[in-house]
Amino acid sequence: MSEKHILILTADAGMGHRSAAEAIKAALVELYADRCQVDVMNPLDEADAPDIIRQIEQGYDEIVVKDQVLYSLAYHALDMPVVSDLTRAVATRLLNDVIFRLVEQGRYDVIVTTYPTYARPVANALMEVERDVPVAVVITDLTDVARLWFCRSATMHFVPTNEIRKQAYKNEIPATRVRVTGLPVHPRIAGETPPPDMLRETLGWEKDLPTGLIVASARTKQMATISRFLDRSGLNLQLAVVCGGAQDMYEHLLHADWQSVVHVYNWIDNMPQLLKASDFLVTKAGGLVVSEALACGLPLIITEALPGQEAGNVRYVVDNGAGVWAPGAAEVMVTVHDWLQSDPEKFAQVRANAQSLGKPRAAFNIAEAIWGLA
Repeated sequence: MSEKHILILTADAGMGHRSAAEAIKAALVELYADRCQVDVMNPLDEADAPDIIRQIEQGYDEIVVKDQVLYSLAYHALDMPVVSDLTRAVATRLLNDVIFRLVEQGRYDVIVTTYPTYARPVANALMEVERDVPVAVVITDLTDVARLWFCRSATMHFVPTNEIRKQAYKNEIPATRVRVTGLPVHPRIAGETPPPDMLRETLGWEKDLPTGLIVASARTKQMATISRFLDRSGLNLQLAVVCGGAQDMYEHLLHADWQSVVHVYNWIDNMPQLLKASDFLVTKAGGLVVSEALACGLPLIITEALPGQEAGNVRYVVDNGAGVWAPGAAEVMVTVHDWLQSDPEKFAQVRANAQSLGKPRAAFNIAEAIWGLA
């Protein structure tokens, strides 16, 4: 078979969009090896990208942390048809030149986007260069996504849940252009098979201690406090804390006086291994990390959530019995005590529920469908 050339467009407003793109790329390479060339690009990295959109992306973390009221207003406004259509039109006009150049210079067999504002400019550019190339949209949150995600010009929408499929139908996307796949997590999650005690030994952790994984970032506010609370809870517990680039938090926790076994990391490249070595996860409600945890069958304690799509992610987890909403250090500590000491049968059921929701092979399913489109 001839080689197929695939372009995946993504963004760096948060980590989930790029992580989904890299997961799909890894699955394509694993499945099709040298028959497949995959380019992952953020159009805003291009020299001629519009400064106003680049500045919005660069300021995303600051808006999320410092002004969630503004974020909430913007998110809900974007779900209004007039505002959504106007935003799509403006974004298409601003991105037209950079997207056109990317499309024109590469003879792609499929173009995929993991970001909501790229599908329409891509479709317009393909019309201008008179190329019939399939365009696929990969949605990176579990429920309650903005209307901007849905593009009637797209060949296919890969959606993570039935809830998003229903939203696609409401936004006049035909059923033939919607496929429920799960949210793409890195293929290493499907392939990480050793039992937890062996993984812990490999990581240099205590192999026989119950283990909690705490995932933070520059956009989380209370993970340091939660870590200290759990350390002083009196529970027979081991903690692994990933700071995710929050340098001040990392330095603080690295030199803290811990009473129990605590492992502190800043950036990591082995999240699948850490997830599968742990017994539960404490996290913010980002679509990617929630999907990674579910793919590993890992119960979730969600402590923070942005208004809009992340609030929907919380509901998805809690309503399906795969975790709890615990918006504070005391609530987290009570939950961990409940799971590990008071009611281990409940904990086992939560784990089973998480396992049933997980889609560890979502990236492979999407990769196979993209290959079919080509």
